[in-house]
Amino acid sequence: MKILLVEDEEFNLMVIEEMIGIFYPDANITTATNGQIAYEILQTKSFNLILSDINMPILDGYELIKKIREDLRLQTPTVAVTAFAIQGDKEKTLLAGFDGYISKPIDMGELEVVLDKYLTNKNSAES
Repeated sequence: MKILLVEDEEFNLMVIEEMIGIFYPDANITTATNGQIAYEILQTKSFNLILSDINMPILDGYELIKKIREDLRLQTPTVAVTAFAIQGDKEKTLLAGFDGYISKPIDMGELEVVLDKYLTNKNSAES
């Protein structure tokens, strides 16, 4: 399975990669440090799941999901991973087009549920 992880903080990127590896050691994880890089990657590669931060430089998560859904017309499951955790933020991300929401700091159990939901019994994405 192929996962695109979009996160601008290097420490968070490493931690999330390690966490995914615990549950899916064979996962092929591609990383991007902002939404613009992710958008460029998505123009040439397919993924089973996209995990994206919201607050990033250059192109934030909301702008990225709009480009994923409207410009690229991709239906790839995309989950917001964000420190924004006040009431209404989850609903805002879902209305923007995200399929799910994980708040930071990431709870291992919550991450496992999300990964299992979108990666279990899925066919491998094409390159």
